[in-house]
Amino acid sequence: MEEPGPRQVSRNGFRRLGRGAAAAAAGVAGLALLTGSALAGAPEAGAASWSAIFTPGRMTAILMLAGMSGFFSASEAAFFSISKVGLRTMRETGGAPARLGARLMEQPGGLLATLLIANNLVNILIGVLFGGPMARVLDLSLGFSPTASYLLSTFFTTLVLVIFCEVLPKVIGFSRNTLFAQAAAFPLYLLDRSMRPFRDALMRFTALLFRVTRFSEVPPAPFMTDDEFKSLLEDSRASGVIEEDERQMIEGIIEFGDKTVRDILVPRPDVIAIPEGATAGEALEMFREQECSRMPVFRGDLDHITGVLYAKDLLPVLDGVGPDEPVERRARRAHFVPETMALADFMKFSQRSHAHMAIVVDEYGGTEGLVTLQDAIREVVGDVGDDDGGEEGYFEEVGEGLYRVDGTFSLDELEKLAGIAVDDEEHTTVAGFLMAKFEKIPETGDEMDYSGVHFRIEETDGRRVTRVLVRTAGKPEPAANEEGDTP
Repeated sequence: MEEPGPRQVSRNGFRRLGRGAAAAAAGVAGLALLTGSALAGAPEAGAASWSAIFTPGRMTAILMLAGMSGFFSASEAAFFSISKVGLRTMRETGGAPARLGARLMEQPGGLLATLLIANNLVNILIGVLFGGPMARVLDLSLGFSPTASYLLSTFFTTLVLVIFCEVLPKVIGFSRNTLFAQAAAFPLYLLDRSMRPFRDALMRFTALLFRVTRFSEVPPAPFMTDDEFKSLLEDSRASGVIEEDERQMIEGIIEFGDKTVRDILVPRPDVIAIPEGATAGEALEMFREQECSRMPVFRGDLDHITGVLYAKDLLPVLDGVGPDEPVERRARRAHFVPETMALADFMKFSQRSHAHMAIVVDEYGGTEGLVTLQDAIREVVGDVGDDDGGEEGYFEEVGEGLYRVDGTFSLDELEKLAGIAVDDEEHTTVAGFLMAKFEKIPETGDEMDYSGVHFRIEETDGRRVTRVLVRTAGKPEPAANEEGDTP
């Protein structure tokens, strides 16, 4: 049977194991009271008293057993709350106790079984020594009925075990996990070796039950979901462990693995390209006007791209060298990638091919747009400046709850900046989202409400949406002069 990892036990089973141990302690305390009932029914020479039943020897034994129970509970919390990184640090840089503790966690299932067996045995003894005699005192000295005595004794014994032998020790062990694990390593090592035969027999029986019930075939729960990890990042930022920019970068890395080239490409209508028959002088002028550093070269239309022209390759034209030469002679090889390629694969492709730009094609070989290495890096580290001089989608907050954006503005960015939840996984831009919801090419003045957000089309160019006014729920309509003030 495959043993669970330390963090898996800590996150998925820590609370459940704690409650189970406490419940077991309550159960065995009740059983102990039944054992004590036989003694309570025996004839007594005189009224029982606290001092006569709870002798110094008995109380000393109870306190020692309670200390052992607390030690086992704290050890369980300490060992199984140490991260894999913490265990590796203990193993590589710690002293002998730290290395011994890390060695114990190489078999977390065995250590857990040892702790639970020892803890439950100790709790049973506490119930025998404390629960039964206490029921006798309540019955004979205070005049309670036998049933009431057993119930009160069970409740009080369970309360003491849960608070002082389970909850408090586990809180201490969890808060000082590394230090406590090192201090407890040697005693637990001796205990583990002495109980190994009985423990292994019990684990083999448990494995047999798993096979019979087919429980082992149930797929394990995920170690941590994306939402849980993002919540952990937010808690770390709030407590000052990491900065806001670090949190955003880590979140970008998480989301990076789920994105494809299609999510970040420059769409075909926005691609700046030049026909291969244009002259070098015309291309140089086009570079100046568009303020970009490279552009595709095409033959006939964008579905037939033949190369990529770099502005730096036209520097001789500034000195009057070859201004009438066709740009196809200066174009470099174009690289093509499918729109379904993962961003991580695209970055590896760019590294291998030394290509900072690639043409994105669909399943039929038609041009969908283009993607650059800089766009992929921006998904992780944020905006790093645009060597193409292009403007990222326009965004303006024109009032409380009112935002004006370009149609090409990222839908994800709009959700983050405006604090809204559109909940659309199919489209990457505001224009694409609105065209899908309108089921047509929207016209200027068209409006719609979606998930409590109001969208109004302010500008179109006949083929696509170019400017949109977004109003969140509960916010007033903008004034007429504000609507017309479109940059």
